[in-house]
Amino acid sequence: MPDALHLLRLARSSPERPVELPGGSLRVLHLTTRQHGGAAACWYVCLEGTLILDLPHGDFVQVRAGESYQAPEGEARTLTPVGAVTVLLILG
Repeated sequence: MPDALHLLRLARSSPERPVELPGGSLRVLHLTTRQHGGAAACWYVCLEGTLILDLPHGDFVQVRAGESYQAPEGEARTLTPVGAVTVLLILG
């Protein structure tokens, strides 16, 4: 039986860069600084901390640990961590 993945530790090993998980459409990301989030459709599942997603037209979404947000295709966003944040990205 394969070993379990510790997502928080895995993400912290490569801060600011998404780490691809087995299966292809999953990534885990540890953020300490603001970064562009693209415009592809995906789910953001906050594992720890608080993430602010700056959306078009002055809108924003605050995602706390245990919460998620589904970003639609074509919606550009900026990811702003409040302190250190770890998120699971589910693409597609």
